[in-house]
Amino acid sequence: MILACKIFSGCKVPMNNSKHSYTNFCTKICITILYVIILISFSLLDADSSERSGSYSSDAFNIDFISEDAAIDDTMLMFVGEELDVVTVASRTAESPSTAPAVVSVVDHNDIVNYGYKTLAEVLSSIPGFYISDQGMGSLPYLRGISNGILILYDGVPVPTGGPRSYYPLDHELSLNSVKRIEVIRGPGSVLWGADAFAGIVNIVPFRGKDVTSKPVSVKYSQKKYSQKDYLVSGKAELSAGSKRSIKGFADAGCKGKNWDAYLSAYGGQNQYDNGIPVNVIFSEKDGKSIVGNNETIDNSQYREFTANFNFKDSFSLSGRYSDFNKYDAQTLSDAVSYGWLSEKKVPANHIKANYSTIWGGSHWNMTAYYQDVSYDQMYAKQTSIEEDFSIFYGELLWDHRFFKRGLITAGISYRENDVQSGWGFMPEYLLSGSYFKQQIKKVDYKNSLQSLFSQYRHPFSWGEIWAGFRFDDNSMYEDYAPSYSVGINIPLTDKWRVKTAFGTGYRTPYSQQWTGKEILTRDEVSTLNLQAEWISNQGDTLSATAYMSRLSDNVQTDPYATLSAPSDQDFSGVELFCKKKFAEKLEIYTSISKILYSGADYNFSVFEKSILRPDGSHVDTYRNWTEEYELGADFIVNGGFLWHFNSKVDFNLNAFWTTPIKYTYKENTITGEYNNPMLLNSEIRVKNIPYDDFMIAVGCKNILDGEFTYPGFYGVVKGDPLTGYAVIRYSF
Repeated sequence: MILACKIFSGCKVPMNNSKHSYTNFCTKICITILYVIILISFSLLDADSSERSGSYSSDAFNIDFISEDAAIDDTMLMFVGEELDVVTVASRTAESPSTAPAVVSVVDHNDIVNYGYKTLAEVLSSIPGFYISDQGMGSLPYLRGISNGILILYDGVPVPTGGPRSYYPLDHELSLNSVKRIEVIRGPGSVLWGADAFAGIVNIVPFRGKDVTSKPVSVKYSQKKYSQKDYLVSGKAELSAGSKRSIKGFADAGCKGKNWDAYLSAYGGQNQYDNGIPVNVIFSEKDGKSIVGNNETIDNSQYREFTANFNFKDSFSLSGRYSDFNKYDAQTLSDAVSYGWLSEKKVPANHIKANYSTIWGGSHWNMTAYYQDVSYDQMYAKQTSIEEDFSIFYGELLWDHRFFKRGLITAGISYRENDVQSGWGFMPEYLLSGSYFKQQIKKVDYKNSLQSLFSQYRHPFSWGEIWAGFRFDDNSMYEDYAPSYSVGINIPLTDKWRVKTAFGTGYRTPYSQQWTGKEILTRDEVSTLNLQAEWISNQGDTLSATAYMSRLSDNVQTDPYATLSAPSDQDFSGVELFCKKKFAEKLEIYTSISKILYSGADYNFSVFEKSILRPDGSHVDTYRNWTEEYELGADFIVNGGFLWHFNSKVDFNLNAFWTTPIKYTYKENTITGEYNNPMLLNSEIRVKNIPYDDFMIAVGCKNILDGEFTYPGFYGVVKGDPLTGYAVIRYSF
């Protein structure tokens, strides 16, 4: 660790000195090569003494390609028992969630279908600790009282949220039909994943061709011209429609050969905000004029997504995702709720990723590279917009090796180049009742590089397992290095009971500070201690209780009437309970309860108002100052549901969600109140293999009780969706 610190200190170059840029780049390239030589040397020195090198397999180690039914090295699943779930996000290797070095939950595709989840937001709402704020311009996730603190990975590629930290693919912009499973970590994970693995991590694992073709409905055909072996081809097509002018279509196909498989999916949809009811518009982007009392109909929101992957021998993969959407809604003013203006949000997001995995020198090596292109554009009004364009290149070398016969070390180096163009405008002047207002916000273009060194070691004993990890990040725009740490212990008390303790730290990318003209950034950090007791039966029944304490340091908040707040510290603690029970293969129920205890300082905001010139030539600046409470989200959350297999052809589910009221504040803390959160009930009934085999028909309802609830908009309170319904038809081939 000391050596790593010295190496990093040797490559730090002042970013304002342009003549050192080329030298800095060359220095980092040389250091990267040095890291590779060191890792290779370690592997060769220990290759002969490792008694396990012959038992390594790509299925056991490959985090991208592992299938749930693949043959996994039994020593990697030291205490698996009867569990079938697989998780890769916690240690970058495939293992049981119970043995993973973190507090982990897994939702697979069967859970998604059986419980009728239609969006990622609905999936996360079922997991303890999560509260999803159903905002008009996109759902906002809270985890254990921390907003915008979740790192979302798609196929191991981070989904960048940028300065506003408000692009999370939680709604209809991401289709769950192509998702094999969703892995969730509650707690920091920066040691293995770096920046923004803050309050938690959500890893979306897409289907591969061999996953789809493993279904019994697959169609087999032969092309002897190219191969003596048959190919397996199968897929599905789905069409759904519902209220709010909602219509969505999805189709996918998988193909499997002797040494390869491929997968392709396409998704498109649209829906209407507020059922197409006209609104009284103050400002309309359509004509660029200030309008009062004019009825406008909001356009249909549109969504598009394409995914594809190709895999060869579980050693090489090439994958990509294209996503684009235009979401329209109406923003209301906090002091004039009968008026609003039309708003738009669009985020084209694309990535392509290549991965190569091999066994060499008694070690497992995994090399990953990807390129991302994201364009974020959110329009609240003509003068109130957020624009950010990301262009990201990332390369990583990961190394796994056995030490002391049983211990496992995972180490890696990575390099990221980030090119960002951004700008943010705040409250338009004509919405401020005539008071003078001038934001010190400017459009900023910048580049930064991030070089990382990380490692985690795990060692099993007869009584359990311990682990420890560290990471050093050298970002060209940070004022210092960004270290992250983790340590933990996992003790199986019986074949069903275990206790797990995990401590970790994480940090967030502070890009929003760029809008104030800062060139060297300070970041907020979090430290979390988890203690979990878990019981899992051979039939999959689960009972768990998790207690945690978190410290949020140097946190900075944004406000539409200001720029950034002064840093503040916050403390959290809480308890999360989860229970799942199956009854005779006919009925399955689950429930979770989350309680958060919070203490911390208010946030201080200051906005320049005017400058007074004195006769002696000096001037005095005046500011508007106010404080705001920390936005905790819901501090008490209860959700649950049941799945009833009525017979072999009919399934019925019901999900319930309730939270305590949530406080809000708007307009410089002068307008306060509470969001109303009644119990929300969602239900779906599915009929399978009727009228023909491989057909499924589903009918569902959201907010069955038609309860009235509210959620936060950008400048005011917004009403939630009333009772809505939908129908789905799916054909599998």
